[in-house]
Amino acid sequence: MNDEKDREIERRAEELAEKLAEEMNFTLVDVEWKGGQRGMLKVFLDKEGGITIRDVERFSRAYSDMLDAEDFVDRSYVLEVSSPGLDRKLSKPRELNWAIGKRVILVLKDGRTYRGVLDYYNEDENTVGVSGNFFKLDEVALLRLDEF
Repeated sequence: MNDEKDREIERRAEELAEKLAEEMNFTLVDVEWKGGQRGMLKVFLDKEGGITIRDVERFSRAYSDMLDAEDFVDRSYVLEVSSPGLDRKLSKPRELNWAIGKRVILVLKDGRTYRGVLDYYNEDENTVGVSGNFFKLDEVALLRLDEF
């Protein structure tokens, strides 16, 4: 399948997920579409106090019904709905905005590591701040949630 079609599938899937997440009082962290003969649609959710299995089940059922009704995916696919998890690399604007105020680990390309609270993100400047230290994203090798 072509990249343009895959981008369109991901865009439409994200629009629907955003709408449903808002209706259910969840935060949409990310949507990922992996094309191919059998596609994979991954949706990552959160909410104040943490997402539960019951929340994931409710969202998954309702979202699957929405996707079936819209019928814009042109092949069979697997739908996976989950929380973002601690090992998830944070890189997209939506993820970085969601992670503000959360504890993170940031590793620079030169090997220096910082742990602290993600307290700043500016998409236009391509910059993040961790506990008052500011970094350009092109200097960052890894940025993910910290379990402590």
